[in-house]
Amino acid sequence: MITDKLEIGKLLSRLTTYLAKELYLSTMAAVGAVCMSKVANELVSGKIPEGTSFEELSERLLKEVTMAQ
Repeated sequence: MITDKLEIGKLLSRLTTYLAKELYLSTMAAVGAVCMSKVANELVSGKIPEGTSFEELSERLLKEVTMAQ
């Protein structure tokens, strides 16, 4: 499981930037979407397995956010 706080912070930052660019959102809107996502909650609570790629996380996040719109 991913438990390194620095790595988690970097991943959350990258996910926010990715979502903002992919969906043409403001940074604040992207931050809100990431914070409310299941992906971010699993990441912060240590439920994401070690070795999970950024691509996998970003794909899950994009699906989750676009389904909620």
